[in-house]
Amino acid sequence: MITFKTMDHVTFKESHELFTNGFEGYYIPMKMSLDTFVARFGNENLSPALSIIMFDEGNPIGFVLQGIREVDGQKIAWNGGTGIIPKYRGKKLGCLLIEKALTILKQQDVEIATLEALSINQPAIKLYEKVGYKVIDTLHFLEADGELFFDEKVAKEFSIQRVPAIQAADVGIFPAVVPWQVDPSITPRVAGEAVIAMKGNEILAACIVRTKQQFGFEAEGVSLFQVTVKKENEEGDRALHAVLQEGLLFQHSLKRTTYNLMDHSQKTLPFLQRNGFRNTDIAQVFMVKEL
Repeated sequence: MITFKTMDHVTFKESHELFTNGFEGYYIPMKMSLDTFVARFGNENLSPALSIIMFDEGNPIGFVLQGIREVDGQKIAWNGGTGIIPKYRGKKLGCLLIEKALTILKQQDVEIATLEALSINQPAIKLYEKVGYKVIDTLHFLEADGELFFDEKVAKEFSIQRVPAIQAADVGIFPAVVPWQVDPSITPRVAGEAVIAMKGNEILAACIVRTKQQFGFEAEGVSLFQVTVKKENEEGDRALHAVLQEGLLFQHSLKRTTYNLMDHSQKTLPFLQRNGFRNTDIAQVFMVKEL
C-alpha cells in the first residue's frame, strides 16, 4: 500500500539514505555526505515540513524536496529534487508522487511552483508536463578561462556598485520567477554579490556573481547566476557590457562559469560568446506551474 508522510516525520539520516538511493543511476552523480545533505536545507531554504516521502508498506521508496519563498506577497515554491528508488521506477508512481507534493504547496497558498530538469532527461520533463508544468526557458552553463578584454571606456561611462546579493532581493532589480538557486535571496548563502551599473540614481543593468577567493590571494574563479537589463537600447547594451566585464573580472586570469543562466534580454549569451565563453556538456530547462 502506497502512503505519504512529510520529511519531518523521519530522521535526516533516513532521508539522506533515500536521497542517495533515489538518485542511483541518474545522469549526473548526486552522491553527497550526510552533512552536505543537511546543509542544503539551510543553504537553499528547503523545508522538511514541505518535502514529502512516498512509502510502500512502510518502506521509503521516493521523495520530493521542497521549499517556499515569498516575493511581494506571492509565494513561490521550488522542487529541489525528485527521486524514486530503482526497484519502483517504471510503475507509474511519478505522477502520484508529484501530485502529492503539489497538494502540500496548495495547502500553503503557493501560487507558482518551479523546478529545473536536465535537458537530456526527457522522461522527467514529460512527467512534469503531464502534471501541468511548462518549460519556459533554457538554462545555460558556459565557461571561459584566462584574461579577457576589459573596455575601459565602457567602464568609465557608468557608476558600478557591488553589494551583497541579499540587498538586491525583493527590491525590483531582478525578476521574481527565476531558477531557485540564482535568486538573490538564495545566492548570498554562498557569498553572492550584486554588481549594478548606474547613471545618477537609475539602475541600467545588474548581475549576480560569486567569486571564489581566499583572503590575501588572487581570485581563483567567478560564477555568473543572473543578469538583468533595464533599458532596451544602446545605453542598456553598454551597461550590460559594463556589469559583465566587472562582475566576471575580465582583467584577471581565472576560471569563469555560468550557472542556470537565463537570457531574458537575449543579449547576454551573444555577449558572452563573443568574449570567449563556450558551452559545456550541461544544459537544463526551467519549468513553471501556476497553482
